[in-house]
Amino acid sequence: MIADLSIKDITDLAKQKIVPVSMLMEVCHTCNENCIHCCLNEHKSSGLKLHQYYQLFDQMVEAGTLFVILTGGEPFTRLDFMEIVKSARDHYLSVTIFTNGVLLTKKIVQELKKLFVQEVHISLYSASPNVHDEITKTKGSFKKSVRALKWLVEAGITTRIKCPLMNKNCDDVDDLKKLAQEMKVNVQFTSVITSKNNGNDSTQSLRMTEDQMKVVLADGKIDKHSFVPINFSDHPEDCVPCDVVFNGGSIDPYGNVFVCNQLRICGGNILKKPLAEIWKNSSEFQKIRNLRLKDLDRCVGCDLFKYCVRCPGLALLEDGNILGCSTIAKNNALIRKELNVYPGQTHIFAERCK
Repeated sequence: MIADLSIKDITDLAKQKIVPVSMLMEVCHTCNENCIHCCLNEHKSSGLKLHQYYQLFDQMVEAGTLFVILTGGEPFTRLDFMEIVKSARDHYLSVTIFTNGVLLTKKIVQELKKLFVQEVHISLYSASPNVHDEITKTKGSFKKSVRALKWLVEAGITTRIKCPLMNKNCDDVDDLKKLAQEMKVNVQFTSVITSKNNGNDSTQSLRMTEDQMKVVLADGKIDKHSFVPINFSDHPEDCVPCDVVFNGGSIDPYGNVFVCNQLRICGGNILKKPLAEIWKNSSEFQKIRNLRLKDLDRCVGCDLFKYCVRCPGLALLEDGNILGCSTIAKNNALIRKELNVYPGQTHIFAERCK
């Protein structure tokens, strides 16, 4: 019965049918902070017009989308952002919001509660106000972000702290865990600081040192891992490099559609073609979906394979080759091998085999 379907059942079915069940939408690139690690090239694009989002949500429903993540830049810099949220909910889409929380008010939080927003994720970079504000380059941002977290928790909205780790804040992990526990919210750490979307690698200087990364990758609460390798099919070479390309995509403030916000290969624009047509028929997307492990340059037979979590988007962005080795993935795999731990998440080659 439909009522017995889990979220995993739905997402797995969406992969089989090539349905964009979950979409990340950058509603703007404008932002009220100036974070040192930001992947955006600029903060100028204010996004599509409100009526275009109404039309886009129509397209999403037609394409089979159920879940939408609204982000930026900082989405609340749009004065009409709550109208976008309302429109998404009017289309019965499950809504998650990524925000720094600085612009939230009690009134906005109550509106989010009435709209039954699924989750709100707040970017918080440290339990130390000084460290956080240094990263955002915005004085007083820590206080306002924590205030937003408290309001959201009090309103009963599922809330999560998101914290990318870098050499400036990785020593604050335990304190941030403690703060999250005190506030009764989950905290999600990421260990990779990416280059900017235009390939500018200046942000790589913020990445953790090898010794710092060893501490992070050894912590199962930060980087989920296992002490036994993942079981693969008899023919892993026929598996896809990343199965997100089948059921989850992203749309930038200009209406450009991508299979993933990290893999910057555009399949079309929703102002010119409907989302369903782009998702199913884009020749660029079909090329990506047809890739298999055996097509990659160095993965087959690599002794780091079982330790590696390779992202084709990062391989293309930072190493210039979607089929090549990802330097950051290789470095992390080397550390996992030394620590004798394996990726705990579903491995990129573990499922969709034919």
